[in-house]
Amino acid sequence: MRKVTCRCETSFDADLPEEIDLDGEGGASDGVLDEILNGDFLAVTCPNCGSLLKPELRVRLFSKKKGLDIVVLPELERGTLYSGTAGIPAGSEAIVGYVELYERARILADSLDPDAIEILKLWMIEKAEEQSPDGDISVSYAGKKGDKLAFHLSGLKEGEIAVLPIDPATYEKILADKAKRMREPPFDRVFKGPYRSVRILELDDSD
Repeated sequence: MRKVTCRCETSFDADLPEEIDLDGEGGASDGVLDEILNGDFLAVTCPNCGSLLKPELRVRLFSKKKGLDIVVLPELERGTLYSGTAGIPAGSEAIVGYVELYERARILADSLDPDAIEILKLWMIEKAEEQSPDGDISVSYAGKKGDKLAFHLSGLKEGEIAVLPIDPATYEKILADKAKRMREPPFDRVFKGPYRSVRILELDDSD
């Protein structure tokens, strides 16, 4: 049981797991990835006011079959990850917030490689920053659109989200060269620790 607090200030214990084995009962075969993509992951109803709540809680997802071991941290705990105090188990990967969890679920559902996607995202961020050096640029994978891989780019123009279609051949080339690229700057920084995300480079920008 885990403590959840509603907007109506009611606190209650909810039957929400701290760990989910995606290979076992209640795992991927029962639709956990679908729940994430549909926005229903860890959703509970407040017993007082009936509101549907989607609390951001720390949860560990693992699958021996898929070679996955991911700790999802609430967005409020991002600072602990950057400071090295998040307590991520050895061998586990970290993801922050349900926005990143949704993106990872979309990548898994589309049978893509998460590291190759991060390399593509950094390439697109660097290109966008050439056009808008002062922009708060971010890129996320949005899924397959027709025969292309679609990415959402924000920060290039205020209040606008651009859709960037990437040819699968570009992705395949990145995937083939992945091992080499991951050893080169700045990718070596991105893939150094448990948080294998382009956002880890925010630490360099804040120095």
